[in-house]
Amino acid sequence: MTGPTPATRTTARICPNCDGFATAAISSGGRDDRGHLHTLTVDCPACHGTGTAPARRDREGARA
Repeated sequence: MTGPTPATRTTARICPNCDGFATAAISSGGRDDRGHLHTLTVDCPACHGTGTAPARRDREGARA
């Protein structure tokens, strides 16, 4: 027999701003002497590079 169902969900959900792709490598367009691209690594400002957002708490009586 299983225990009672928790009232709130504690699982993380995917960040709505970056859709889980939290870090991007952006090319600056230039190349060095060996031919390698210069890239910048940028994190999502909303989730700070984690790809997840805190779980939403459903309000009692709210519409789905």
